[in-house]
Amino acid sequence: MNTEIKQVLEKIENNGFEAYIVGGFVRDYLLCHESSDIDIATSALPKDIQTMFGTSKRLGNYGSYNLKTNQFNFDITTYREEYDYCNRNPKKIVYTSNLLTDLHRRDFTMNAICMDKNGKIINMMGGVEDLENRVIRMIGNPKKRLQEDPLRILRAIRFAGTLDFTMDEELKKAILEEKENVRNLTSYRIKKELDAILLSPNFKKCFALLEEFGLQEMIGVYFQDPVYVNDLNGMWAQMILTKEIPFTKNEKKQIEKIKEIVCEKQITKQMIYQESLYTILVAAKILEIEEEKITSIIKEMPIQERKELAISFKELSALTNTSPKETKKIEEKLIAKILEGTLKNDLESIQKEIQKEMK
Repeated sequence: MNTEIKQVLEKIENNGFEAYIVGGFVRDYLLCHESSDIDIATSALPKDIQTMFGTSKRLGNYGSYNLKTNQFNFDITTYREEYDYCNRNPKKIVYTSNLLTDLHRRDFTMNAICMDKNGKIINMMGGVEDLENRVIRMIGNPKKRLQEDPLRILRAIRFAGTLDFTMDEELKKAILEEKENVRNLTSYRIKKELDAILLSPNFKKCFALLEEFGLQEMIGVYFQDPVYVNDLNGMWAQMILTKEIPFTKNEKKQIEKIKEIVCEKQITKQMIYQESLYTILVAAKILEIEEEKITSIIKEMPIQERKELAISFKELSALTNTSPKETKKIEEKLIAKILEGTLKNDLESIQKEIQKEMK
């Protein structure tokens, strides 16, 4: 057991409460995957947790307490029961002192495996066996659980695809019956699930499942034959979108730039000069151009940025006697010729070229 994790668990226990790691961290640990996000379930009430770890910090949704250490991000939450879901959120929450009661509110058996401070596994819901059998199984009645929160449909597909698991038949049947509820999910929540899917090398299986369940039209995302790259913008740049996706302004800009380069099916000196190295390298991966090739092109470039041009903008403007807008256009033409190798990057050559163009 990691020292930081053990200290947090022991601090809660030393104050007279139960505390267990539960959920994704334990699942990932058993699958030999690294994780830094840890959910702790405890019999301590929110006010007790605040007293133990600091009263100044605001509690998150449903009384969860967030704690960051050097290595981990902890969410500490009181055992609870949840009732009367509306828009994915329970209207009523009842705190309890019983771990098993708390586990019954969780989504899949593999996400209800617990671990104590000594690293001992507590397997109350059969999650360990389902992990061993590579099966996604819902806790409780799948139909009812998907009605409570339709995001669980996309989560089931994400886990089945990214982990290369299968879903049990009851869950499959419930998804087919309840899939229309996916339309009620916010675009932000859908994007968050799709982000996790697209970052997985096994994303194609996820999309195959989305197609199998008839969900692609609802989420508005399709793909043809994308190349996997370990970059979210690079993956989104290869998707076909029929609905608005809530990208940030920066994400949207990067995705469009990557698309533009990929559509050209080549990477030129002009592109490298104009775009960020990040954009170029992501596009190169999609085009399956080796990074060494890009490095080689960069080394061959007479100039890589504006400050290397042998004439300043002020000098160029005085020489051409044009407006800043027209001067910029002339500058761009000069740079293009220098990159093409048809013009030397020295002041005399540039002056001669301008005089020729101004006749």
